[in-house]
Amino acid sequence: MKQIGIQNLLIIFSHLFFIWIAFMAVQTLDWDKFLRPQLNSNLGKLLLIFVAITLGYSVSSFFISLVQAFQNLIFMF
Repeated sequence: MKQIGIQNLLIIFSHLFFIWIAFMAVQTLDWDKFLRPQLNSNLGKLLLIFVAITLGYSVSSFFISLVQAFQNLIFMF
C-alpha cells in the first residue's frame, strides 16, 4: 500500500514539475503574433496557462509511461 502511495506522489510531482517547465517555456513565445491585439489580457493569460497545463501533462504522462514500460520489462525475462 505504501508503494502505491509513493508512486502516486511521484506522479503528482512529475505532473507539477513538467507543467511548471512548460509554463516557463510557453512564456518565452511572442503571443502577440498568434493572438489578436483586441483579445482581453486576462483571456490571453488564461490561454497561456491552459496551453502550459496541456503540454506539461502530456510530457509528464509520456515520461511516466516510459518509466513504467521499462519497469515492466523485467517480466519478459
